[in-house]
Amino acid sequence: MVVLEGLRSRIHKLRCTCGNRIRGGSVDGLNRSRLAVPLIADGPGRITLGPHSTFGCREAPLIGNGSIRLQARHHDAVIEIGGACAFSNNISIVALHRITVGSRCLIGDMVTILDADHHEIDPTARWNGPGRIDPVAIGDNVWIGSRSMILRGVTIGYNSVIGSGSVVTRSIPANVVAAGNPARVLRPL
Repeated sequence: MVVLEGLRSRIHKLRCTCGNRIRGGSVDGLNRSRLAVPLIADGPGRITLGPHSTFGCREAPLIGNGSIRLQARHHDAVIEIGGACAFSNNISIVALHRITVGSRCLIGDMVTILDADHHEIDPTARWNGPGRIDPVAIGDNVWIGSRSMILRGVTIGYNSVIGSGSVVTRSIPANVVAAGNPARVLRPL
C-alpha cells in the first residue's frame, strides 16, 4: 500500500494511475508494485513483473512525464523483471525475443535495454528486418547507472555496477564495476 500526503501527491498519484497503459500481450505482477510515473506496457508479447518493485522516482529528472516503457514487440517476446527492483524515470526496455532483469536491481534514469539491432547493418537490407536478435540477461542486485544503454546479447553478472553513460556491448562478469563506451571492466568489487 502506498500512502501519499498532500495535494501534489494526490494529483501525481491520480495522473500516474490514469497514465498507465497496458496494450496487447499480457502483464503479470503489477498489483504489488509501486508506480510513481506512468508505466506503458505494450506489444503482443508477455511481460512479467516480480513483486514489490518501484517504477519511477518523483525526485529524479523527468523528460515529459517520465514514463517507463516496457515493450514486448512480438508474440513470442518476453520481458521478465525480478522482485524488489527500483527503476528511475524515462526508461525503455524493448524486447523482440527475451530480456531478463534479476531481483533487487537498480536502474537509473534514461536507461535503454534492447535485445535487437532493430535494422540490418547492410544498407541494401536495412528496411527488410530487425537485424540481429540476441537475448539480454541482467543478474540479481545489478546497478545500472543513468543514461546507460544495454545492447543485444549482453549478460551482466550479479552484483555488478554499470557506470553512468555506459554503452554495454559485451557481457560483464559478476562482482565488478564497468563503465565507458564501449563498457569495460574497471575493477572488482
